[in-house]
Formats: sequence, C-alpha cells, structure tokens
Amino acid sequence: MHYFFVEGQALTGSNEVALSAEDINHAYRVLRLTVGDQIVVADGLGRARIGRITLLSSQKVLCSPGEELAAAESPLKITIFQSLVKGDKMDLIVRQAVELGVHSIVPVITTRSVPHRDNKQDQKRLLRWQSIVRSASAQCRRACLARVEPVQGLDSILLRLAGFKTLVPWEEEKTVPLSKILRQPCPSDRIVFLLIGPEGGFASAEIDTLRKTGAETVTLGPRILRSETAAAAVMAMVQAHWGDLSGEGEQV
Repeated sequence: MHYFFVEGQALTGSNEVALSAEDINHAYRVLRLTVGDQIVVADGLGRARIGRITLLSSQKVLCSPGEELAAAESPLKITIFQSLVKGDKMDLIVRQAVELGVHSIVPVITTRSVPHRDNKQDQKRLLRWQSIVRSASAQCRRACLARVEPVQGLDSILLRLAGFKTLVPWEEEKTVPLSKILRQPCPSDRIVFLLIGPEGGFASAEIDTLRKTGAETVTLGPRILRSETAAAAVMAMVQAHWGDLSGEGEQV
C-alpha cells in the first residue's frame, strides 16, 4: 500500500485530508492511482491511518482516513550529532538513521569537518535532508518525521549533552567497548545521544571537552570505520540492545 505524509492535517474523525502538491503528481501521474484505491496517510507526529481516495485529479487528491495503524516507532529517543562529511555521504547517513529509528539529527561542524560553513549552502542542505527524511520515513513506514536541525558548531551543543546518556565512538578509545555500555540498563528517560566524528575523527581537545559534559567515549572494535558506517553501526547496536531492532528490546 502506498504511503504519504499529510503534515499539518489532523487524522481524527472522518475529515478528508489532501495530499501535498509533490505527492499529487506522484499519485496521479506516476502511480496512476484511481478513486477508491487504498493508501496510507501519516501526520508526521506518530499517527498513520489507512485511507481511501475520494477525489483524484492533476490538481487535487483527497483521501478519507479509516483504520488506524500500529505505531512503528522506536521506544528510544536517539539523537545523532553528526560531524559534517563531504559529498553525498551525509545524505546516506540521514537516510540510514531514519530507517533505524532516529528521533533527531543535528549536523555539527567540528575541527576536522570537510565542508566549510556557508549559510546559503547550509539552507540548501537542510532542505535536502528534510526531503530525504520524508521519503525514507515513507519507505520504512514510520509515522513520525525525524527532526533535522540546522548545522551547528560543536560548542553550541555542549550544554544540551549534560545529564543525558551520550556515547562517542572514538578510534583512540581502547578500553571501553560499546557492547559493555549496552549491557548496562537502558537510561530511564530512554534518551540517547550519539556523537559521530568526521572522516578524520575528533580532535583530542574536542574529546576532552565532550568528556567534561559527561560524554563517554567507546570503541567499536579494531577496525577504523568510515563516518557513515560508524553512524549506522552505532545506531543498529543501540537499537538492538535498548530499542526495538531485535524485536525484544530491554523493558524498563
């Protein structure tokens, strides 16, 4: 069943909802749906319902919501603070994080980040990442749209980390494996922050600063992973132990 987001429209009662202009073209010209076809509509806030198309044209598509679907959201609220990486690697990180159930994504400029800060470019990137979140969420049947925040400097996020479970994969950490941390009970607030370094890794001074906030450095094993690989690997491990990736996450 085809999946569409109708952000800003309430999926309550029997009120019809309208597809966005972008989705109208996809439904009408690409999918060639017809009146009476069933689709899924989600509000981006956690609710999804099976609906039936009641009006379809090249200008407007209306749907009457029906049966509500069970939520497919992780019990964890994971935020990835991702150091910017070059090329389209950030696109891949965003897509994979959404599929793995991320709650929010914060692009961060660190000492060894490759892209340079450019306000106009930052805005273009943000819009692209938000579009990727939308398409990836529909693909994996999520009813919540993960938040992608504007690009920020490392210093601007430090106050947010204090008091929360914050894990930092770091190639220089040799004694604390991530698996050891994940054998501990899940945080009672079920909030987890993950800080992923750039292709050159975090600088030692940045690690010292992060540790002062209570962040814990961990090792992912003997191999050096690319930034985009590390992000997916850490997300998967955290979700498997504390979340719902294994289908039997820890209950707290």
